[in-house]
Amino acid sequence: MFHLQRWALSRDYFPLNSIRIFIAAFFAVLLSFCSYAKTPSGVESIGEYSNGCIKGAVELKDGEHFQVQHWGVYRNFGHPQLIDYINKLVVKAKKAGLPDLLIGDLSRPLGGSFGAASNHGSHQTGLDVDISFDFSTPRKSEYELNHPEDVYIVDTKNRPTKFFDNNRVALLYMAAQDPRVERIFVAPGIKKTLCQIYEGHDKSWLQKIRPWFGHRGHMHVRLGCPTDSPSCVKQAKAPNGDGCGAELASWFIPPPPSAKPTKPKVKPKKIPPARCQALFKDNNYN
Repeated sequence: MFHLQRWALSRDYFPLNSIRIFIAAFFAVLLSFCSYAKTPSGVESIGEYSNGCIKGAVELKDGEHFQVQHWGVYRNFGHPQLIDYINKLVVKAKKAGLPDLLIGDLSRPLGGSFGAASNHGSHQTGLDVDISFDFSTPRKSEYELNHPEDVYIVDTKNRPTKFFDNNRVALLYMAAQDPRVERIFVAPGIKKTLCQIYEGHDKSWLQKIRPWFGHRGHMHVRLGCPTDSPSCVKQAKAPNGDGCGAELASWFIPPPPSAKPTKPKVKPKKIPPARCQALFKDNNYN
């Protein structure tokens, strides 16, 4: 069913003489300088992924080979590094022959919580993005983007569905290759199936694929703290190894029966960092 060699993306090299090498190098340096010069100043992710904010977020709009879903109002903003990551992933996916991508939630314009009505706890610093397991080929209508529906690649019992195919495996593989990626959250059944598919092959990339409930219809990609964000709180590194052993198995152990029903604990309300509070206040941001 799966052809692993498709995921080993190769790069084409073209012979150049010394003059062409010099010219190419010159323009590469020039382009790099121009890109740096155009980078907005004051961009910074502040605080924790689940309790923070962002200054200088960039809006992600529909592109030629991807579309943005609208799960809520103004949730399509991110750190420039996140926007760059998405655009590069779109190019890789197109080159590999995948359908056009469908992008879900990023962050709000200044980050912060999506509110009590949302099931998102993170997405607060402009470094998280949900990438749908649906595709935008054929292209979605405005109604479909404003009323998004999930395509689940595992069912409620964590078993693969008919949608767990080569394209989704390829997308997961490519999404994990960028060194800026800290973690990719997926349903436990997705991780389990990937471990089975790659048995006997290189599974080192699966370290970034982390099981987490509620991610059957999309992958949640998280970038590490950028160098321009000293107040960004880094997450602890993922455990060593591919995570396909006891760690993964623990997600499938049913909880022990409780002798007495217990009341759910009320979680204390998170207080944003002082800099975030000031940023929200100065911009009348709720």
